[in-house]
Parts: sequence; C-alpha cells; structure tokens
Amino acid sequence: MSEIKNTSYTHQTYQSHASFVPLLTSKISSLLSPLPTDRIIDLGAGDLILTSKLSHHCLQILGLDASKDLITSGQSLFPPTTHPNLSSRIVDCRYLENEDDVVAVYDALKPSDGKFIAEMGGFGNISEVHVAITSALHNRGIPLDKIKSANPWFFPSEKHMRELLEETGFEVEMIESEYRPTELSFEDGDGEGGVKAWIQMFGQRFLELVEDEAERAVVAGEARDLLEGVARREDGRWVVGYVRLRWVAVKK
Repeated sequence: MSEIKNTSYTHQTYQSHASFVPLLTSKISSLLSPLPTDRIIDLGAGDLILTSKLSHHCLQILGLDASKDLITSGQSLFPPTTHPNLSSRIVDCRYLENEDDVVAVYDALKPSDGKFIAEMGGFGNISEVHVAITSALHNRGIPLDKIKSANPWFFPSEKHMRELLEETGFEVEMIESEYRPTELSFEDGDGEGGVKAWIQMFGQRFLELVEDEAERAVVAGEARDLLEGVARREDGRWVVGYVRLRWVAVKK
C-alpha cells in the first residue's frame, strides 16, 4: 500500500475545504464508546483530529491514512509528548471493495470481542457530483469506460456491505445508512472554493484524465456550473447529498 500521489490533498486544502469532516463524527464516536483497555486502529485518520480525541479514552490508538501531508501535519499537531499512546503511519486504506482488505481488518482484530466500527460513503453518496464530473470529462471526448475506470470511489449499499462482512466471518450487530445533505466551504467572488474546490481535492483521480493542469481547473469549473441549479442554495452556499453508511461488526 502506498501514499496518495495527489498535490491537492494537503493539510492546508483539507482544512480550507473539508474541515467539516471531523466535525460530523458524533454518531460514529458514540458507536465506538472506547474503554480504557481498548487498542484501536483508525483507518483513514486524516490529520488525526478524531484520532487524538479517541486517544484520551483508550489504551493505544494507531492512525492510518494514505496522505503523507495529512499524517505529517497530524504528527506535528499531536506529538508523543502530549499524546503518548497515539501513533500513525502512511497507508492507503481506500479499497474496501476488495474482499482481501476486509479480511485484513478481520485478521487484525482480537478473536471473540474485536469490533470493526466504521462510517463511509454509502450507495448514492454525492451522486450529483459524480454525474457532473463525468459529464464535464465526457464533453471533452473522454470515453465513458475510461472515466469509470478512473473512479476512485466505492459507495456500497447496506445489503452489499452486510454480505461482505458476514462472508468474511463478522457478525453484524448493526448497519444503517443516512442521507445527510452537507454544506461545503464558502465560495469566493471568483468562483473558487465551494464545490469546485471539493472536486479538485476529492475528485483528483478523475481530473488526472486531463493532461493539462490548467484545463483540469476548467473541467472542475464546468462541473461546478452543471451543479449550480441543484446543489447551490438560495443563500449561495453549496450543499451536496452525502449518504453515510455505518456499521458495527464483531469478530466471531
């Protein structure tokens, strides 16, 4: 597994355009309810903000993320002197559609009482953004099959995720999906920020289909324009349709 090769996915851009992510973790945090004796692995830990909060309630916690910049920034924010039970590594944990990754989680857990508690994008997550990016790229003559191959996202349904977990050997205690319209960062007078910045950060794999760096910004801007009628509120704030999938699964 390797770090993300993505210059847009930095601590600075994350704080500017995705700082809402760790602020919307109250439900998954309540599902965790860590004990002082727990050892936790935080997959997709970002800049370790949630990881650091959990570290105060468990014995040991390891944060993993594919972004070198985010992990490095998190290590600076939460050093061993103030968080001695927190450690972190650069690891790419994005591909849950590969059953082997679920098996890897299963194998890492203690038998009988090890828990896999997670939240991720669920079926239908940001579907309007996905369509807008696809349209902007297809308008430039990029074939649909090539666009589909570049898709970095995996948003399973409850049924699919339950089956995958149970086939691996987990007992699913609960699984739920929630439609949660989410406000993005503010957009400035030049059209920067908002959904365009979101696309440039999280949709980088799509934009890499366009060789010219300046043209990638144009593609993101065109996707933004396509979304304006359905994702921009009357007050000018961008709101996209997040669908969150959460589960608690126990290793048998």
